[in-house]
Amino acid sequence: MNHPKGAFAPFFYPVCSPRTRGDALLSSAADAFEAGRHGDALVATEYVCRRFPSRSLPAMLRARILHTSRPELAAEAWYGAWKRDPEHPAIQDQLLAAWLASGAAASVAELGPCFLPARCSAGTHASLVALLARAGLTHVGACWKQGAAIEMMLFFPSAADGKPPMARLRLTGVGASHVYEVPADGRRLRLPPVALDTTWSLTVERPGQAPAMLHGSPLVFAAAPQPPAPAAADPGQVSIVIPVYRQRALVQTCIESVLASLAHNRTPAELVVVDDASPEPDLSAWLDRQAAAGRITLLRNPVNLGFIEAVNRGLRAHPGHDALLLNADTEVHGDWIDRLRASLYSAPDIASVTPWSNNGEISSFPAIARNALAPTSAQLAAIDAAAAEVRRADAGAADIELPTCCGFAMLMRRSVIASIGVLDGVALVRGYGEEVDWCLRARAAGWRHLLATGVFVAHTGTVSFRHEKTLRVRQNRHVLAERYPTYRNEYAAFLADDPLAAARAGLKAALAGEANDWLQAAQGALDPAADDDAMPKALPVARARVAVWRLRAGAAACAQVLELARLAAALPGQPLRLLVLGDVGEPLWRTGVVDGVPVADPEDDAPFSDAALVGMAGCSALLAADATGAPLDLPLTHLDRDFCARAWLDAWCAAHAIPLDDRQ
Repeated sequence: MNHPKGAFAPFFYPVCSPRTRGDALLSSAADAFEAGRHGDALVATEYVCRRFPSRSLPAMLRARILHTSRPELAAEAWYGAWKRDPEHPAIQDQLLAAWLASGAAASVAELGPCFLPARCSAGTHASLVALLARAGLTHVGACWKQGAAIEMMLFFPSAADGKPPMARLRLTGVGASHVYEVPADGRRLRLPPVALDTTWSLTVERPGQAPAMLHGSPLVFAAAPQPPAPAAADPGQVSIVIPVYRQRALVQTCIESVLASLAHNRTPAELVVVDDASPEPDLSAWLDRQAAAGRITLLRNPVNLGFIEAVNRGLRAHPGHDALLLNADTEVHGDWIDRLRASLYSAPDIASVTPWSNNGEISSFPAIARNALAPTSAQLAAIDAAAAEVRRADAGAADIELPTCCGFAMLMRRSVIASIGVLDGVALVRGYGEEVDWCLRARAAGWRHLLATGVFVAHTGTVSFRHEKTLRVRQNRHVLAERYPTYRNEYAAFLADDPLAAARAGLKAALAGEANDWLQAAQGALDPAADDDAMPKALPVARARVAVWRLRAGAAACAQVLELARLAAALPGQPLRLLVLGDVGEPLWRTGVVDGVPVADPEDDAPFSDAALVGMAGCSALLAADATGAPLDLPLTHLDRDFCARAWLDAWCAAHAIPLDDRQ
């Protein structure tokens, strides 16, 4: 149905206010999907997905559209929806089912069990357990805290004789161990109240197999983080705390780089490695050899304490030393400790400092909050040396205050730890966000945090948790939002204002002058010149479409596109629609023949590129003022000063047998 004055139903969304347009388009998309017009549904949904990147419902509809029309994109589409709401049971199930359909059972086996504790606790676990069984996981279970007790559920196959399955569980804490024989038939179980102020791990023991930690372990029963016992501080001494769990090659690279750097630093430093009950015997044996040779101080947890509590054990090892937290997937160079320490003590109110990194969230380089591949050892040496030289030579390249530091490499003043305590391993799960909480506690006590602009540390990133990171970030973000309700807005404002831009530009200029190959590769990966995927086949649509490529507000082309849209709106039956990628003003929306979609954010979760959207939307031609990155498969018309909207539309109408004299 068409409204007499304009767009096809629902005709009201072109004249909606910007505030209500998203809901109207989502309704339009649902109707188009039910009617089989998948191209129209996808275009409308994509506007809402990009306009409201935190909403999960539009991403779910997009995933359903692609699941039906482009099943090869379903897994990626459901992954994008899950990233927006990683604790939504239905999205979790759809993601795992799509992975199974695409042959990614290993990913299901890796991520799916992470959902079990919350799903079992809430009673929504049945469909998840079935999906895990399809991925080959037939002996699964989960545990969670319930007050001072531990609850659990286990799902084992029935015994050969038909008897209900049983499981042997070992509950292990610091200095204590208990063994239980429990049913493993999916019933909800509760262990007696456990001793508080410690961390407990539950492992399943099966004959002929290594003990397996139950999902949800370790469980931290402790009070809020308290300051350690007072000790005589030695501000000249640094403990470098590295928590270790797996990935021997990365751990070895990290530790060897730290040990090699010690000779270049005047600051006395001790390398404290915390083996968090690693499941890799080769890694533990290598650490034993380093400790026996006196190269490291090795602390080995008898049970897995989790990342945060492993770090805390390292922080408590030397209560008189400043603490330098360092992830096990980093690499360092030169006199990095001296330079970090100089920044930490550049003012009396500095609580912590963090360096530049290729993967450092707020301190990422060459683009803020965007990760790049880690440099090689030789590349790291050149980048770090350039950062140090820029900091020494340019008085304007001073260290810069941050709202919080990033914990991949963070030097912490011991007097602050003594004042506000260690990291919070009770309310924060597994990892991610614990350093933000510590930094914000320090800020509340009057301390500040800095980016040490004269240091660069390489960071591989997301080795320990992979897909699980999204889930843990979401869970811990809720805790931080309750404690610090204004922080997310402050962080977003910092990214938008980017006070680090000048310092980054100085380091870029220094590296560009050296023709640094890592910088060239990193910038090329972050800012690709063109979309590299072929334009896919069009999906069913109600009207022919032409794409306008990445229109910019205020550009001369805006007036030309508006004139073309008004002329197209006057055609009888409105056979032509414009898909405008970019900035769509209200005059364009009100023509009734424009579908506006913001340009894809490289950091967003879209399962396809702008070029692919143009293809699936059924566009037969392309108009562009700047065709950089545009699909090469379509006829291209440049929006320059020679472009005539009426002449172009006359030619289009002639090609599609639309009588010109019937125009309104």
